[in-house]
Amino acid sequence: MMRPLPIRAKLTLWYLLATFAGVVLFGVISYGVLYYALLREKKTHLLGREERLIMLLAENRARQISAPLDEQLRDYAVVTHEGNMFQLRRLDGTPFFPSATRETDWVFTNSSGCREVCFQVMQLRGAPVMVMCHQVVLNGMQLRLYQGGSLSEEMDILRIYRGALLFLLPGLLIVSSFCGYFLSRRAMGPVDRLTKAALGIGIGNLSARVPVPASKDEVQQLAEAWNQLLGRLEAAVSRLSQFSADVSHDLRTSITIILATAQLALNRAHSEDEYRDDLNRIATECCMAATLLDALLSLVRSKNFMHEATFQPIDLCALVVNGCRRVEDLAESGGILLDWDLPETPVFIEGDEVLIGRLLGIFLDNAIKYTPENGEIHAEVFADATEAGVTIRDTGMGIAPGTQEQIFERFYQADLRERKTQAGCGLGLSIARWIADAHQAKITLKSAPMQGSSFRIAFPLTIDQRAQQAQTAM
Repeated sequence: MMRPLPIRAKLTLWYLLATFAGVVLFGVISYGVLYYALLREKKTHLLGREERLIMLLAENRARQISAPLDEQLRDYAVVTHEGNMFQLRRLDGTPFFPSATRETDWVFTNSSGCREVCFQVMQLRGAPVMVMCHQVVLNGMQLRLYQGGSLSEEMDILRIYRGALLFLLPGLLIVSSFCGYFLSRRAMGPVDRLTKAALGIGIGNLSARVPVPASKDEVQQLAEAWNQLLGRLEAAVSRLSQFSADVSHDLRTSITIILATAQLALNRAHSEDEYRDDLNRIATECCMAATLLDALLSLVRSKNFMHEATFQPIDLCALVVNGCRRVEDLAESGGILLDWDLPETPVFIEGDEVLIGRLLGIFLDNAIKYTPENGEIHAEVFADATEAGVTIRDTGMGIAPGTQEQIFERFYQADLRERKTQAGCGLGLSIARWIADAHQAKITLKSAPMQGSSFRIAFPLTIDQRAQQAQTAM
């Protein structure tokens, strides 16, 4: 199979083809213009000869020269250049001067009888000739005047010009091929530099960028597109690296515990209760590992929420009710009172129902984890002129002012000594912040140690939603 040509060779061939087409087109047009100009000059020359004949006869009449018309015409033919290409005929076609004609019996294809000036190119004595025919009045007689002019010189000029074009064409093509190759090298030079720079960028130096020329052309756009692609690739690799580091760090402990427990159970004889305890310990560690892995995967994907989320109108009241009922049994098993408060009219926001449901689930789950027995959790839906959202309050252990911003960081956990449930992975609130940022929502925290916490999630309302809220409230 034939190998495809490189772009440099294609550019050279296209340049050569364009040059060849341009030269051929120029040659054809210039040859036609020159041919037209030479024929027009010959026509002007023949019209001038007719004028000189009429003026000569008029001057002879003015001088009262009594010579016959035939003799005056003979004298004119003798002193006139190409006088042998001159004749007069009567309107019926019979010769008038000279009286006997042979090869000069020109036949015109024009059927108008030469009442208007007519020109025709024909062969006479083996040479090209332009003949003019025109009806004139000479000494009161209506005659057809035929005058011819040789085109040999004009044809020689055209032949020389055509030969010069054919001689110069190969040279021009050779020169244009070199010029095309030179220009293609110049044009592809920045692309070659970009290619070399791109080949030098690997997984270990994704922070490097290709040079961007200040040319404000397609090459600059290509370099900028490459750099944008490298930026996205660097971010993706960074997320994968961070994900791998997080998994290896936080799963190492669970895997070590599972392996040690299993090895001890295999190496030593245990009672049924001891084996059951070992299996429960392994199951617990597996659940923790699965929970951590799911949280890490969610956090990695959370950076693409804006691209994956499907935004649509959501009934926030119904979403809060469903979220509270989902964890109602969990709260009841911990001896916690969970209730919710809704406005009289429905509240609608724009967002992804699955993501916002998970956002509410994270805050409700944290509230249950950090609220002691006989505590209370309250979820309230609010709406005003510019925003709508949910406030989740609990009577739990609270958060110290110095750590309220840190709790949204990855893997950060506050003091867990007062928490009833087993340790988590510190990723829930980080995921919650990503979801909120994807919806341009604002999370506000009010808390104090041993005084509970209040998380307020406010979603901005669009102009249509504001109008709908105002109409519903009326």
